[in-house]
Amino acid sequence: MKSIRIIIAMLAVLPFLTACIDEDYQNIVLQGDPLINASSIGSTQMGQECSFNVNCSDKTHTALSTLKAELCFSGEVVDQKTIRTKTEGDYNVSLNVPFLQYIPNGEAIVRLTLQNVTTSKTIVEVPVQVERPHFSNLQFVTSDDEVYPMTEGDDYNYSVTFNTVQTAFKGHFETSDGEWVFGSNGSEIVLGQKGNIDFQTVSSGDVEVTFNTRDYTYGPLEEITVAPLMFTESDNVLTREMVQGRQYTFQGIVDDSYFIDNDFFEKNDDDTYTFLAIDGTYTLTAYPNYQFLQVYAGTKDAPATLQADGSGALWVIGGNGINKPYLTTSNNNGWWTGTEWDQATSQIRNKVYQLTLTVGKQLSATDVNFKFFGQPNWGTEFKGDGSDHSLTCDSEIFGVGDGNGHDNGNIYLKDGVTLNEGDTYIFTVDLTAGCANGKLIVKKGAGAGVQTVELEDKAIQTMTIKKGMTFEFGGIVADDWFVDNDFFKKNDDGTYTFLCINGTYNLKAYADYKYLQVYPANEDGSAATMQEDGTGSIWVIGSNCVNKPYLTSDNNKSWWTDPDWDQCMAPIAAKKYRMTLTVGQQLAASDINFKFFGQPSWGIEFNGQGGNYHLDSDNEWFRVNAADSDNGNIFLKDGATLNDGDTFVFTIDLTNGIANGVLTVEKK
Repeated sequence: MKSIRIIIAMLAVLPFLTACIDEDYQNIVLQGDPLINASSIGSTQMGQECSFNVNCSDKTHTALSTLKAELCFSGEVVDQKTIRTKTEGDYNVSLNVPFLQYIPNGEAIVRLTLQNVTTSKTIVEVPVQVERPHFSNLQFVTSDDEVYPMTEGDDYNYSVTFNTVQTAFKGHFETSDGEWVFGSNGSEIVLGQKGNIDFQTVSSGDVEVTFNTRDYTYGPLEEITVAPLMFTESDNVLTREMVQGRQYTFQGIVDDSYFIDNDFFEKNDDDTYTFLAIDGTYTLTAYPNYQFLQVYAGTKDAPATLQADGSGALWVIGGNGINKPYLTTSNNNGWWTGTEWDQATSQIRNKVYQLTLTVGKQLSATDVNFKFFGQPNWGTEFKGDGSDHSLTCDSEIFGVGDGNGHDNGNIYLKDGVTLNEGDTYIFTVDLTAGCANGKLIVKKGAGAGVQTVELEDKAIQTMTIKKGMTFEFGGIVADDWFVDNDFFKKNDDGTYTFLCINGTYNLKAYADYKYLQVYPANEDGSAATMQEDGTGSIWVIGSNCVNKPYLTSDNNKSWWTDPDWDQCMAPIAAKKYRMTLTVGQQLAASDINFKFFGQPSWGIEFNGQGGNYHLDSDNEWFRVNAADSDNGNIFLKDGATLNDGDTFVFTIDLTNGIANGVLTVEKK
């Protein structure tokens, strides 16, 4: 009871105590005159502490409160410190002078604010000269921990020349005492990071490495046609802006023993690789344990995900019957989630995604059970029953489960279907009509071993074919047929090896002429056409002087337009096209008159005089007409003679652009 009375008494007094405190703050009166006497600071260096003494007092000896010190670069506070000044006297102040990119040498200001207990204050500004330090011991440290001392030049430029066999290499910059380190944080150079910086040069050998400690520019970072990508054991993950159609090389630990994801890269004859996916940010990871170069859109910490409009990324999660690089590698963990375990599809066009699997390698012949997701984990998933994210598929081999007999959205092998080892299937998801109207298209591509293709008369078969694949043709195609020798090489055993770059092609058999025609095609089966970057296809339209299979065939129609009548050049490399003609068979000995076009019809045409699409040629036999009339037509040079049986190889090179095309002609 006594305790309760005491508490009540305290509560009764509390309002009066509060009122007294409020009254003191409301009626505070500024008194005194704080005085500051700071020692001369002089100069200091970025990255160091600036220390100086300040004598603090008050003219009327009013009690002091705090001393606030602020270091200002061009009026902006870059460091500050507040000191409790209980008594008058000397106080030591230490401010950190930051080492900042781009900031020039110059005068900074230390702003001192001394305040007494009545909040009366005095502000004094003290100038200080700030300079960027010079490093006598800066070194370039390679990713292999090789150290090369650098020499300082003008304007904080440091350089060293060292010998390397690589055109792409990595390293960072560091003083020998380890006090100063400049490296990459994954996106830019920063102070205090040892992350490797990427360098690239056109030529290996003696290479000069440079670094500017003021603006952080560095080199070599030369623009080269083929971009090198360097991987090491310790630095096996790269995040890069990749460009569709650009050529790349792999250096370091990634060699021919690696499985390089063939949905993202296509290998070329010169051992370079062409990037197949759309432009964007990609993460490339070299896994030594799996001998696998994995690629996916986005960064390591933020993989790309599917967006509401169908853009972004598409992932596959499934059982042990699907895995890259191989079914047998240790990253095959059924239905695990994460970038290391899941399969990233390649966005080959806007909102169109591709996944290529070979039976016995990346796809089981019997255990087919996987699903398309919007991320490399659980979340957005595609179903087969008409949800917001839905897929339909009209394949005779694979189906999309709808919950009746097969899990909703899961891809399964249809009853009675047999998959053969070595067969390759390309799964394409088209979301251009929206995520609720997704289409899964499955086509059989060229896999390992001999591919058997059954062809009917004039029935186009659209296929995805890879260079070097071997075919045998069934149906109406017989041994005495003319199979376009720019696209296929006939082998001694009667099979045919494909000679052109990887891609989609149309195969069409003509029983009337005993002719198997081949030409590049789009996904919908339409004939491919010339693109502004030099990719696509080139067609020949002309008089009766040129025709495949033979000049005497019924399809030889002078200046007619259509794939049935025109001749398509073979894309033998990126932006390079070839056509082989034998005099008396596919090429007349006289009255030569034909032209190169960007489609099997009128439209884009290559000219010899001006034009956005231009050809130059320097050969003994043929000329590209540069007159106003018949501009670009191919004629026989004056005095040139063609003899029956002579074979000529026409090659067009557009690697320097469509306006700088070069036509070469060689006699075999």
